Amino acid sequence: MHTSWQDLRYAVRLLLKNPGFAIVAVLTLALGIGANAAIFSVTDAVMLKLLPVRNPKQLVYFRLHSPQEHGSAFSRAEFAQFQERSHSFSGMSAFDTLRLMGTVFGKGEFVSGECVSGNFFSVLGVDAIAGRPLTLDDDQSGRPGVAVISHSYWKRKFALDPAVAGKTITLKGVPFTVVGVAPPRFRGLNSAMRRMSGFPWLSGNNCG
Repeated sequence: MHTSWQDLRYAVRLLLKNPGFAIVAVLTLALGIGANAAIFSVTDAVMLKLLPVRNPKQLVYFRLHSPQEHGSAFSRAEFAQFQERSHSFSGMSAFDTLRLMGTVFGKGEFVSGECVSGNFFSVLGVDAIAGRPLTLDDDQSGRPGVAVISHSYWKRKFALDPAVAGKTITLKGVPFTVVGVAPPRFRGLNSAMRRMSGFPWLSGNNCG
């Protein structure tokens, strides 16, 4: 403590000798700390607290930072380990954003979507307004590809057909059976992707 106090007094004396530098240093630190706090607050609010899901304030978002790669992703094996060893969370799901060619009734267009684990909707507390959400059974090896579509995609491509469950959409050349429709306000977890056209959620076992 004595050494720290001496260092602090020495630093104060140096700053007082050059008040201009001291003011710039303090302002720089204040701006840096304030900017980081503001960015965290905005990200926290946009990505988690404002999502139309059950208990959004209880959500925690993990991602991998790698200096060698742009973007971030965990492997399926790593995610399985997290699920197996986690004792602090009531549930853990995975998602990855996609941009791919989707075809309905012979007409193709680029759509945005998310490849998700089967418990994605149950962990978020989001139910389907038509059909059913994805389940863990959809992740089983050998199961056919299934998808939940957004309400806007349902309206635009299927004219709100109440019998949409069972219809087929082709995504990246692979047929997926529509099993349900998400609520109107729920459009995924990636704010940038939500503004793009389409939005299906694909069962993780069939995402390639």
